[in-house]
Amino acid sequence: MLPQVTGLALAIGTMVGGALVAEVIFSYPGLGSTILSAVLGKDYPLISATTLIITMMVLLASFAIEIVYGFLDPRIKATQNE
Repeated sequence: MLPQVTGLALAIGTMVGGALVAEVIFSYPGLGSTILSAVLGKDYPLISATTLIITMMVLLASFAIEIVYGFLDPRIKATQNE
């Protein structure tokens, strides 16, 4: 079970990147189109902010996966307490 959860954790970043590309291609309003307009307009603070938001989303998802690890395999939780 743990290898599948690890694969899910690695795929989260890919899913976010794919969503950004889909937003740009299909002209959906969202973070991807915001990044594109910021890059084209050379709006560096907006580029930094959107990059920070994406990074925080991926880190939060990775943290949630680590919490799920503790529920799936109690040995991991016991190791973390030492």
